[in-house]
Amino acid sequence: MQAQSEIIFRELSYAESLRESGNAKKPVFMVCYTDWCGHCKKMKEEVFTDTTVAAYYNENFICIKINMEAGEGVTLRNKFGVKMFPTFIFFDRNGTTLYRLMGEFKPADFIEQGKSALTPEKQLPYLKQVFEDDPSNPEKCYAYLMALRRGAMDYTAVASKYFATIPDSALLTEINWKIIANGVTDINSSQFQFVLAHQKEFAAIASPGRVQRKISNIVSETLMPLVEAKDTAGYFLKRPSAAAIQNGKVDSLLFMMDKEIYERTLNWSGYRKVTLAGTIKYAWNDYHQLNEIANVYLRNISDPVACGEAASWAERAVMLSPQYAGYLVSARLFLKSGDKTKAATMANQGKELAMKNGWSYSEADQLLLQLQ
Repeated sequence: MQAQSEIIFRELSYAESLRESGNAKKPVFMVCYTDWCGHCKKMKEEVFTDTTVAAYYNENFICIKINMEAGEGVTLRNKFGVKMFPTFIFFDRNGTTLYRLMGEFKPADFIEQGKSALTPEKQLPYLKQVFEDDPSNPEKCYAYLMALRRGAMDYTAVASKYFATIPDSALLTEINWKIIANGVTDINSSQFQFVLAHQKEFAAIASPGRVQRKISNIVSETLMPLVEAKDTAGYFLKRPSAAAIQNGKVDSLLFMMDKEIYERTLNWSGYRKVTLAGTIKYAWNDYHQLNEIANVYLRNISDPVACGEAASWAERAVMLSPQYAGYLVSARLFLKSGDKTKAATMANQGKELAMKNGWSYSEADQLLLQLQ
């Protein structure tokens, strides 16, 4: 192949790219990007400018790139269901998606993905057909499922269709574990409940770590979107299913999500209740969590007794990682709780740390003056 400095992206609309695909008898390679996407910029600067990548893609595809937040890109984003960036879609002259992937790649890997996009047995229409012809075949299900996941496409229906063909008692195989691990997202599904009831058996097939990751991931995937949407009703409707798992790592995850949804919804009564009950149990050895919780109390909670508890958490945080700001947070919380003696002790310790390191300690001095 002749050396080329970068992929040549044609100034074509979607409809024009289909016509050009027919004329040139090449599929279209479409880059779905946004201006703010760091991964998109890295691919543009480091991969699309690789001479080997450029030669391969220019020779084998009609290449276009579309900003998904401007012009025709808004419509195409909805048409193709693009949710993550960058997404790369390969389609034929009829607009049929042949192959799809997303994320960052090294040049050599990106060429291999381009080769796969041209291999009929790895294309989505082929994988879909062979699966639908034999939906009880786990290997065919897994191949199609992973191709959909690679492109951030909906894959849950594929797993559901496969599992409808076999009893739960047949799930204890390596390939079925792979399908569960990658294709089951419903915390209440019979397949996930079967995993919970047979954790030791699945751990022997995969590993204890992989089983734990699946359990934690499905809890996070179920609840975090509700936290991010501030959907308190939905969160607490689904939370009992996660709590019923009775798993230490899940309980710790629930503590973090409980905190976050209360903080996002400015429910300081709920935040206080969950942190008073769980901070020592779930965050006692985590400097970052202790420091974060203490700062939330300092800004938003006035109850003296609760602030006294938060002051002790902040004190624990500086024991784990001595920080000038941390000493001052603890001192101010002790002051809010009414314990001026302990507040002065923490402020003085913060001042000593600052002096030792040659930092400014004016805030500590101001606080000590206030305490006199």
